[in-house]
Amino acid sequence: MASGQGPPEAAWSRCLIDEFDPHKEFDVAVVEGVQLLGLAYRMWNYGKRERKHNRVPHMDPFAPQFKDAIMGVPLGGIGCGTIGRGWRGDFLRWTLLPAAIPSINVVEVDQFSVFSRNSGDHSNANASVLYTPAKKSVHAPKTSPVRSAWDFGLKGDKSTYHALFPQAWTIYDGETDADLKITCHQVSPVIPHDYENSSFPASVFEFTIENRSTVHDKDVSLMFSFQNGMGAASDSKGGHSNHFFQEKSDNFTTTGIKLTHAYEQMVFEDWDKNNRKYFSDPLSFAIATNADPSKVSYTTQFASDDVSVLKSVWNKFKTDGKLDNSTTETKSVEGKTIAGAISVSERVGKGQSVKITFTLTWDTPIARFSSGKAYYRRYTKFYGTSGDAVQKIASDALKNYPNWIKAINQWQDTILSNEKLSKEYKMALFNELYYLVDGGTIWTHGRPDQSAQELKELESADNFGNFFYLEGHEYLMCNTYDVHFYASFALISLWPELQLALQREIARATVRQMDVDWFILHDGSTVKRLVRWAVPHDVGNPGEDPWVRPNSYNIQQIQRWKDLNCKFVLQVYRDYVATNNKEFLESLWPIVKKAVEYSFQFDKDGDGMIENEGFPDQTYDTWSATGVSAYCGGLWVATLKVARSIAHELLDVDAFEDYDKKYQIARDVYIKKLWNGTYFNYDTSKNVHRDSIQADMMAGNWYAVSCGVGGIVPIGHAKSSLETVYRYNVAKFVNGTRGAVNGMRPNGAVDEMCMQSKEVWTGTTYAVAAAMLQVGLEDEAFKTMKGVIDTTYTTHGYMFQTPEAWLANGSFRSCSYMRPLSVWAVQWAYDNAQKQLATDEFDQELEAKMKANIQAVKK
Repeated sequence: MASGQGPPEAAWSRCLIDEFDPHKEFDVAVVEGVQLLGLAYRMWNYGKRERKHNRVPHMDPFAPQFKDAIMGVPLGGIGCGTIGRGWRGDFLRWTLLPAAIPSINVVEVDQFSVFSRNSGDHSNANASVLYTPAKKSVHAPKTSPVRSAWDFGLKGDKSTYHALFPQAWTIYDGETDADLKITCHQVSPVIPHDYENSSFPASVFEFTIENRSTVHDKDVSLMFSFQNGMGAASDSKGGHSNHFFQEKSDNFTTTGIKLTHAYEQMVFEDWDKNNRKYFSDPLSFAIATNADPSKVSYTTQFASDDVSVLKSVWNKFKTDGKLDNSTTETKSVEGKTIAGAISVSERVGKGQSVKITFTLTWDTPIARFSSGKAYYRRYTKFYGTSGDAVQKIASDALKNYPNWIKAINQWQDTILSNEKLSKEYKMALFNELYYLVDGGTIWTHGRPDQSAQELKELESADNFGNFFYLEGHEYLMCNTYDVHFYASFALISLWPELQLALQREIARATVRQMDVDWFILHDGSTVKRLVRWAVPHDVGNPGEDPWVRPNSYNIQQIQRWKDLNCKFVLQVYRDYVATNNKEFLESLWPIVKKAVEYSFQFDKDGDGMIENEGFPDQTYDTWSATGVSAYCGGLWVATLKVARSIAHELLDVDAFEDYDKKYQIARDVYIKKLWNGTYFNYDTSKNVHRDSIQADMMAGNWYAVSCGVGGIVPIGHAKSSLETVYRYNVAKFVNGTRGAVNGMRPNGAVDEMCMQSKEVWTGTTYAVAAAMLQVGLEDEAFKTMKGVIDTTYTTHGYMFQTPEAWLANGSFRSCSYMRPLSVWAVQWAYDNAQKQLATDEFDQELEAKMKANIQAVKK
């Protein structure tokens, strides 16, 4: 919607008085607990050792982040650090420092507040904070100095929050003043294919104030107050300062407060606790407005933890809507916190409306990890690296946000206007993109230790830096590749250059060898951390040294996983199809061939098909398979088919003929060993679970079709398998209201082989829906998605912190997770009309055409 207009119908909505019970994360059953006892002990020791060396463990189940259903649209662009905002109006999740776990800390002085009265009548003034504290939240404080000093008079029963990322609208309809309707339109510059604005650390809040009175004009003021800090221990360390500023250019004035935060980061050099280094990297915030300076008042600095001081600030505001214009700029003392505030006052005529706009920006130009290694963030390409740009960023945000809104709306309207797509699907599609901002994301532009010449070379237009996001807020591994396989459809669809940059980093890691002993938690064995030609699980952990030390995951032996090399090959070609970047394809082709060659060691019986080895050797890392499996076997067949297509594209005749032969053999083995006439069995083991129905069994077929190379099995087989998944894993699980459970038995019971077999994975459910669309099961696809969407967003309210997994009892595992971005795989299937690409006729025509081309080249 345009600036000043209301939220789209597809937006996720909540009344501000809604409450959700604090939700309990998953419990491990007694039998599972016994099975995992050794792993748990080794994991506890691992976490203890990492913390001892000032490193953040990549996973710590003994310190779970219990989260409430409180999150709204996060603030800021991609990779610049982010500040989370709750749907009630609080500022509460801080992901500004890459070496820290994303933290939830409600800072109650960070608020918007409103003052109103009938013009000329000083006896009827109203003032209230525009925030309704949650009653059941475990994160929101029950008492605070701000709560004691300011008026929290917003009941919330007439106020609603609406979210369609990267925009949100809060509508206060007659609260605090029955004559006023106030709409706060929040927007951040997350714009597809825009690699400049999308990196900016900024959000804008445009308030539209409507006076519905037919009798009285209204005097209205809005105040924006903000604490110098992140709700963390550093807020009260002292040394912080606030500064009033006013900048004028081209008849445009920006008035605000810069909050300079003195933050110190300690690292152990070479992980030696006796060799400590301290870094004081720049960090500052700004709150600002573009209002006529004559209408702006401010209090540059006040004690945000002192009730008497807070009362003084509030009493001045609630008297006439103005602040005292004080410019105290002394540094804070240890043990105390400081904040600043700006207020804008307007007269709103009866039946009229006005706009008041604020921005919140921050400047943290250096992303430094626990190793001490530092990178400049992407936005420094446009604002410099000195850490003094926050005022300029604020001014630019206030000037340019109407263009942000226009670009966002043009992008989204094409999908929102499609009446064939359900409202809940549209809601999930856009809102799941929050994770590209709030996923601990880092987007770089060089390093402080590079020379001036090296940094200058980065200025070329085709340099997009490095990019990573975490697997999850509780699984701190960067670009976890088996999961990104699903989530990558969002990047390749919207910011394809970031996907290509990520792929190049994975390729660079694949050619490396790290002869570092790596202790495996699953069985206590020791292996080499990184083996050449084995695609890594991740590019590192921010608690160590991302990109420099890949493969931080140490639960299973990654070099023996069966899916990672396949997923690399499949993504490389899918990305080429999306971008037509032949240089990308040519540069990675040698690594693709080595990745395929490496995987042939897992063909133990020489039949052309790789076999699983009886431990969890793929993305389902507590769910074992033995022999040929529907999941890994399908990925392998798809890999050989795609490798054949790459060879055709690059006119590599020998490789084409080799992969063609191997593909045909593997395909026949896959069908012969697993197809049971209705669906593909889980694996070829002698286990009683061998004929379980895996929701993700058609992953290989799904990706092959997504790559445009056709299916890997006859379409009748694929359709029958997915119809079985719908009948069993979807419809028979909690009456079809949860999504697709990972494993079901042919008798209609949930497969309880392990923890993961009985979970619904949000991201896998979307992938299954995409596969259903490809074979013409459109109704089943949208019903499958509706179950997990309703569970996540409507029933439990976990928007903007989507869990990886749900259980039948409604408990979840791992909030704020990467894989649900796979909802963009559904849109990929929809946009590319893949029902035609999945047919047997298409497959036969494509194969004949390729072989004819290759014969022509040979002649």
